[in-house]
Amino acid sequence: MDIGKLFRDAWGLFVKDIGPLIVGMLIASIVPAVAAVVIFFATFAASISGLQVDSQGTVTGMDSLNWALIGIGSVAIVLVTLFLSVPLYVGILSGVFRRVREGREMAYGDAFTGFGMFGKVIWAAVLLGLVITAVFVVPTAVIVGGAAAGSGILAGLGVVVLLAAMVAYIYLLIVWVYVFPVIVDRGLGVTQAMGESRRLVHGTGWWWTFLVLFLLQLVVGAVSFALGMIPFIGAIASIVLYPFVLTYVVAMYFQARSEGQLIDAVLGWPRQAPAGPPAYSAPAAPYSTAPLPPAPPYVAPAAGPPPAVDQGQAYAPAPPPLTPPARSAYEAQEAAPAAPQTAVTQPVAPEAPAQPATPEAPPAPEPPASSL
Repeated sequence: MDIGKLFRDAWGLFVKDIGPLIVGMLIASIVPAVAAVVIFFATFAASISGLQVDSQGTVTGMDSLNWALIGIGSVAIVLVTLFLSVPLYVGILSGVFRRVREGREMAYGDAFTGFGMFGKVIWAAVLLGLVITAVFVVPTAVIVGGAAAGSGILAGLGVVVLLAAMVAYIYLLIVWVYVFPVIVDRGLGVTQAMGESRRLVHGTGWWWTFLVLFLLQLVVGAVSFALGMIPFIGAIASIVLYPFVLTYVVAMYFQARSEGQLIDAVLGWPRQAPAGPPAYSAPAAPYSTAPLPPAPPYVAPAAGPPPAVDQGQAYAPAPPPLTPPARSAYEAQEAAPAAPQTAVTQPVAPEAPAQPATPEAPPAPEPPASSL
């Protein structure tokens, strides 16, 4: 991943729709908080209204109804916060995706579009929460059980399992970082989105994904600490950081899918060539830019005596000059120019006189037939 491009794209998307992003984040933060406060006063305040404390500090007036109200209130706060905050955050994420995919300007009401995917996003949040909770509940139960049984070996094994659970927790957080973006962008189911998120993370590189998220936490933590130095205003101003975190995750998602050019087109960045090894090109032959020296003038070789011949060296005499072979008389006659022929007039013999026609002799009479 290009870390510099991630921060640049995230900031560009944040500034592009800064108004709807901040308003949507305020809605996603305030609405669940107000609902939780209302439930708290409706349950906890009612449950402790009949409590009494005597002079010895003993609390009285707590019955089963009070404990039921406290339990119901705790569960209601968790569910209401989950059912309101997750769809609102997903709606803001959906608005950023529409800006990139469709080029549509984000609206102030986009924060509520997440309720159209209520079933998927709630089931995804519940399933991820159960898996992450189970990762820590199992080793914790082993540690507590070993301590209660007085078994040092079992407690030590639980510590080892807890350390392994922490590693698994970090691994799963990184692997499933794209679950909600995949659901919003491709409309996949929860388990399919979990598998696709894992494929994208490992396609980019788990350590690379961990590094870019770690840098994000460092930047957000430093800015939040600086704003926290300002009383009251700093706490409110830190809410602005959360939309930037969403746009950062969106920029990571498009880079993982090799679709970073879509963000470039939306933000008007110059299009970059796809990452990869450069094409091989043969090195150019070295050459000099100095002018060539002028050619020397042609000098004919001087005539001199023939080279001396070594008397002891055998050599063949020069062949006689070629003469055309003798031709036969027939070939000479054929090659000689033809003599002009003179037309010869032959005397014509006189024609003989015509002979008179000879009369034909009469036919001889037939002999008479003999009579018997």
